[in-house]
Amino acid sequence: MVDEYIIGSVSRISPEAPVAVLNFEEKQRRAGGAANVAANVRSLGASVIACGIASQDDCGTWLRESLESAGIITDGILVEEGRATAVKTRFTTRGQQLLRVDSEKDDCILAGSQDTLLDFVRKRIQGLDAVILSDYRKGLLSDPGFISSLISLCKDSGVLVTVDSKSRNMGKFRGADIIKPNKKELEDATGIKIRDDDSLSRAGFLYLEQSGAGDLVVTRGENGISLFSREHGREDFASQALQVFDVTGAGDTVISTVTLGMCSGLSIQDSIRLANLAAGIVVGKTGTASVTAGELAGRIHAL
Repeated sequence: MVDEYIIGSVSRISPEAPVAVLNFEEKQRRAGGAANVAANVRSLGASVIACGIASQDDCGTWLRESLESAGIITDGILVEEGRATAVKTRFTTRGQQLLRVDSEKDDCILAGSQDTLLDFVRKRIQGLDAVILSDYRKGLLSDPGFISSLISLCKDSGVLVTVDSKSRNMGKFRGADIIKPNKKELEDATGIKIRDDDSLSRAGFLYLEQSGAGDLVVTRGENGISLFSREHGREDFASQALQVFDVTGAGDTVISTVTLGMCSGLSIQDSIRLANLAAGIVVGKTGTASVTAGELAGRIHAL
């Protein structure tokens, strides 16, 4: 998807309605959704192939060009008739969002698109270290059979599978190595309101059991990240954010960094520590953003 920002200043209230008048200054576009995951993985130094659905409309064309300019392969981004590129348009002043308008179609993609994407991955699976499934509930990862086929293909080939899921269906990505919901997504999926350590543990271990995942990584904002595993139980990792301007896309940074850490031979604990540092950098930026290897190395050296 594309994250679009309409930026301006506000100095008065409209005489037509009790709303602010935004004096337009500029428009910015950034790769969002799974494209932001791809951008984060690439900016940290890995080779990336992006897969998904985007139209050949203005935003879809911009998205492909933006990813390609970053060195990301876009051959896996398909066009599906009748499905425009998903766009989130945010109207903002400097540092404050006034309104967000979403333009999207979130029903399940066509069976033909699923078959094409599965075949695309199958032909390239031997050259992959990991597959990240970024589920924004926009229709790409709706069909359980399609998801199961993807995960089975990866597992049969020894390819790491990590998932960033907004789904309430805890078993949707059964067999994945790592699943990463945030705190609200964990609450929504389990039906457990997280108010303290006990409710967090109950929700986390329920999700871990029901999901069939190898490990569960829960991002908790200013409270850091919690890891739930069958071997080590629950482990908590404190937030490393120095200042927070915008949390947009922080989860994308976490799943990207954890996945790269695991591919590079780190333990999941050290991968999470690295991801905490990366997220701490990205929330200090405005809007959808990624972290570079240089920024991450600088933060490590500073510590």
